[in-house]
Amino acid sequence: MDNSAVLLQFARELQDAAGQQDWAALDVLDRRLARQLALLSVQGGLDANEQATLRTLRAAHARAFQLCSDEKHRLGQQLGDIHSRQEGWVAYALESDMYQDGKQA
Repeated sequence: MDNSAVLLQFARELQDAAGQQDWAALDVLDRRLARQLALLSVQGGLDANEQATLRTLRAAHARAFQLCSDEKHRLGQQLGDIHSRQEGWVAYALESDMYQDGKQA
């Protein structure tokens, strides 16, 4: 059975989800792809057409993985920035509360 069409469909879906930065879709696709590849490994060897399509899929997966990795890094930096400013925000909130309490009295 030629699995090229299935593999190519996965590649297209990965490219689309990565292009839209649809993290939830990428997660679902990654899980589905893992199951599909497990089934392929049970079936045995791939013919030349399937191997070529699998290379296309690997490239699409690598691009999606890199995009996810870049986003993870960006979010880590953003969370680090938020954490580094937390003390100032707390001080501002406390001062603001004290000011409001003083005006209400």
